[in-house]
Amino acid sequence: MNNEFITILALLIGIAVLIIGTVKLKIHPFFSLLAASFTFGIISGMGMENALEAFTEGMGGTIAGIGIVIAIGTVTGSLLEKSGAVETMAQSILKVTGEKHASLGLAITGYLVSIPVFCDAAVVLLAPIAKRISKDTKISMTALAVSLTMGLHATHMFVPPTPGPLAVAGILGADLGYVIGFGAIVSIPVMLVAHFLGDKMGKKYYFVPDDIEELDENHTLPSPFMSFIPIILPVILMLIKTFSDMTIGKEGANNLAVNIINFVGTPMIALLIGMIIALIGYFKIFPGDKSVYSFDGEFGESLKTAGQIVLIVGAGGAFGGVLKASELQNILVDFFSGIDIGILAPFIIGAIFRTAIGSGTVAMVTAASMLAPLLDVLGMGSPMGRVIAMLACASGGSMIFHANDDYFWVASSTMGIDTGTAYKTFTVASIAQSITGIIVVFILKAILL
Repeated sequence: MNNEFITILALLIGIAVLIIGTVKLKIHPFFSLLAASFTFGIISGMGMENALEAFTEGMGGTIAGIGIVIAIGTVTGSLLEKSGAVETMAQSILKVTGEKHASLGLAITGYLVSIPVFCDAAVVLLAPIAKRISKDTKISMTALAVSLTMGLHATHMFVPPTPGPLAVAGILGADLGYVIGFGAIVSIPVMLVAHFLGDKMGKKYYFVPDDIEELDENHTLPSPFMSFIPIILPVILMLIKTFSDMTIGKEGANNLAVNIINFVGTPMIALLIGMIIALIGYFKIFPGDKSVYSFDGEFGESLKTAGQIVLIVGAGGAFGGVLKASELQNILVDFFSGIDIGILAPFIIGAIFRTAIGSGTVAMVTAASMLAPLLDVLGMGSPMGRVIAMLACASGGSMIFHANDDYFWVASSTMGIDTGTAYKTFTVASIAQSITGIIVVFILKAILL
């Protein structure tokens, strides 16, 4: 057997080990991911030492990038939940959407929030609202989770300034304004298809979270302003930083105001500011609680939960790191380098890389890098053609969202969705989003080119 076949076989066996471990045997996801990583490393011929090195580097890089964000977001969410702010936010959203369209309200919220904020951080902040709405209305948590998670996923994949679409726009030389505008348009049906699927899935996999404390009927709720501001302000700060990066860039490196904007707009700092405001709101409701900071108080209890989430997410990133360190990427590049099937080429390349490696950014960038020299040959060398090509890469990169992606674990852990249900819902919804995306891209191509 040649090396290419062995590597692909190792990938399939590794994913099978992961699915059987988490879904059938109910092994903790951290250890299932560990087993899947080393299974792939051994069978593919990487060797235990190289697999271990790739695993630790992947885990370290993932935790370094998002671990603190998850910890701060979890504490913020707990403070908002205990103070009753989540209840206020849930009531406010339901006033606008009505109970019947609560999941659509969350999908739209995710669509908007994920433009300036990484979906990993956003889902940690917004998950308590989904849980509260589910608890209060008896709407299936599965429906709300799919709508919110995949609403975040839609703009994360299609609309800069998230790294994937931003990098692809640069590689293909696409106009950033066009990319943002058309990316926002394409991601609307991409978001909606997941929402409608989520409503159907909610009936099939119905549950209401039982880990939310019932509030005392005499409990005073925070105002809508104090409830929403710990989430909205970090989003605004990150959006301002993004706008600053796109318009001023490195030219403002010596400008004090720009440096302050860049500092407070960093996700960790922006979320920390939101957490401090949430703490102020908490003290307005519970002025006498001096144990909130302690190991046994809200901070300590929240961090116990965050620690587990960080470990699972880190192991998901580590599995992706092992796959990236293997020959898998080179094998896929070599296989597709000689294939010319028009606009479907970047879509298929992106889809296979996302499914195999777990990184939407890697999938999109790889597809774009292979597509860039062929733009004129494929008739996409015009400014609009380059935008269409970018959207095709994003559509492919949206499929298939599963257990080798750290966002899969962040979403399922914070939403309380078990791994088996996450595969049947999030993964299926991502396939629908990807196919919807490429269909819309074909329509735009027919109209605009």
